[in-house]
Amino acid sequence: MMISPQGYIKQFENASYIDLTKERDRLVSYLRNYELSEITGHRTGKDWAKNPSPGVRYQCYFWYLSALCEVMQKRYNKEYVWGNRSLATDCTQETKEYLERSIHE
Repeated sequence: MMISPQGYIKQFENASYIDLTKERDRLVSYLRNYELSEITGHRTGKDWAKNPSPGVRYQCYFWYLSALCEVMQKRYNKEYVWGNRSLATDCTQETKEYLERSIHE
């Protein structure tokens, strides 16, 4: 059984904005991989034998992504637009490398 979008978001109440971006990327990666599997007809492997099914997870991840993006937008405005924080100073070198890699995927 999948949790509600509200329950999903509660997991990230104390997460940094950078951690939220990583979770967003994880969800988008799952969505893209599922779409590729559907397009190519590759419906094999451990994920296809799990419950909930990949199709159900695909649909729920859209709800999660929507809820996560709403939280990210509010947090970004609060901390970076109206606050005194800067992504440039909040990012570690590891995070910068991760972001550069993910842009080129």
